[in-house]
Amino acid sequence: MRWKLVPLIVVMIVASSVLATASQQIFQPPNASPEVRIDRLEAQVEAIESVRAIKRLQYAYGHYVEYGLWNDFADLFTDDAETNYQQGARGKSQVRQLFFDQVGQGKLGLADGRIYPHILFQPVITLAPDGRTAKGRWRILAMLGGIGGSATWYSGVYENQYVLENGVWKISLLHSESKVTAAYSATGWKDSGAHVPFHFTSQSVTAPISSTPPRRLNSGGSTATLASLGQRVNQLTLRTSLLNDQAEVTNLQDNYGYATDRKLWDQAVSLFAENGTLELGLQGVYVGKASIRRGLQQFGTQGLRDGELNDHVYLQTLVTVAPNGLSAKARGVELIMSSGPGGSNGELAEGTFENSFIKQNGTWKIQSIHFYPRMIVDAATGWAKNSKPAPGPSREYPPDRMPTANYEIYPKFSLVPFHFDNPVTGKPPQYPEGVQTVRTTPSNTSAGAPAIRTEKDLEARIAELERRVRVAEAFDAAENLIGALSYYLDEAPQDVASLYAHNAHPEAADRSVFANQTMQPVIDISPDAKTARIRARQLKPAGVSGGAGSWIASTLDGQIVFEDGSWKFKTLSSAKVWSAPYPGGWARVP
Repeated sequence: MRWKLVPLIVVMIVASSVLATASQQIFQPPNASPEVRIDRLEAQVEAIESVRAIKRLQYAYGHYVEYGLWNDFADLFTDDAETNYQQGARGKSQVRQLFFDQVGQGKLGLADGRIYPHILFQPVITLAPDGRTAKGRWRILAMLGGIGGSATWYSGVYENQYVLENGVWKISLLHSESKVTAAYSATGWKDSGAHVPFHFTSQSVTAPISSTPPRRLNSGGSTATLASLGQRVNQLTLRTSLLNDQAEVTNLQDNYGYATDRKLWDQAVSLFAENGTLELGLQGVYVGKASIRRGLQQFGTQGLRDGELNDHVYLQTLVTVAPNGLSAKARGVELIMSSGPGGSNGELAEGTFENSFIKQNGTWKIQSIHFYPRMIVDAATGWAKNSKPAPGPSREYPPDRMPTANYEIYPKFSLVPFHFDNPVTGKPPQYPEGVQTVRTTPSNTSAGAPAIRTEKDLEARIAELERRVRVAEAFDAAENLIGALSYYLDEAPQDVASLYAHNAHPEAADRSVFANQTMQPVIDISPDAKTARIRARQLKPAGVSGGAGSWIASTLDGQIVFEDGSWKFKTLSSAKVWSAPYPGGWARVP
């Protein structure tokens, strides 16, 4: 589905715009003009759609880079884009040639034995008042190297600029800076000392996305039919519903990860539809909730034991909701850090998930989980010295069906087909020669919204739309706030307090931490869009630059509130989940 500034899918509007003949009378808006309110709502929806489109654009960037789809990757840039890549590549043509030659070694895809995840998360997006340009700050976590060579963790920051061209968002400037790096065999992390100036302030980052008047306001003296105003409200309602559906699916995906972390199998299974499926790598397919619960038992009994680790980190989740709002797909990166009690059998796994979801009685459920492991290695030695095959079906807990596909994982190169088209070109990805794909086309049918027949109906529908728009906007504002907190903890701890509500007490920054990498936020907005509960995880490289290093994993839980025109933290608590020395990490925790 191609994401543009205006309706996500226009065809879904047709059925919803049919109004009764009786509603065709001329409607004269009163002083509190419905027409002006609808103009303002349209501007707000366009702004939220733009922010989501920019996130989609940047997440697609990460997914294309990991699999070496250099043509699709380069198409995300403007013709004259500025970058600080090697050799000063300028414009999408030079970017394409640089990566095609130097990383792809003259072809699409990656050579066997190469690993190249570039995972983007922790966005702070600021839309310009005219809605035609934007700036975004991102965290990047990369895993570089290959079998028999080197293995390096890389954590950095992007400060990018975006422009709207012909209704499509593109990258116009990309600025990347390394923050911390570490060879897998090193004693710890090396801090670059680089500082990338913030494009935002503590005031601007927490304000509503669309805090300026709409570009097109009708005068109070203009005339409009009740039918035309009703049609606009129905169109905006459908667009807003897709935005809120996207947020709910993202929350559902991330909540599944948190349940899996703790091996809370009953809780994880409760998130599936009755006929849902679970397929993990080459271990086969489990069909139905009872079978899924049985299949999870192969990973141990419910609940973690002391000293056991089972973190499933979901990153770069890109959600596509079907135009009818009844189904969705999600693609993302999954990092798995696991070990038995005492750090035994410690493993690091990385891969891609392509999952599907279904809405039943107004509630989103998981229809299918399909995880494709890209790499499984011994956590103590890393991906330069070790690789493991994907495990096959369990004999003790056999699946209902055999795996839907057979493939080899790292050090072999394999590609997971994409469920979405390029967000700029609107075309399917350009895969390396010989890659087979299966495409599914979502339904475009929609039941539509009830006709608006009276002024009372119109007033009620506008009020409900205003509430829904506030909920959609709050999701992105909360994500901005969470991201800004972590950037301030890294580089501007003196500004942390400005992100908190009155009478709230922020925690002090841990100065041993190089990068407060915050990811996988679950943002639960209240119905009135005035408060929200949040949960996120942090995976932090810490220690002394060039000396002894460590990993610190923690969770953030709290509440944010809309106060004095902006979103602020009201409560926030951080709980350490585990810490481990570097190198070796969680594989060597006693």
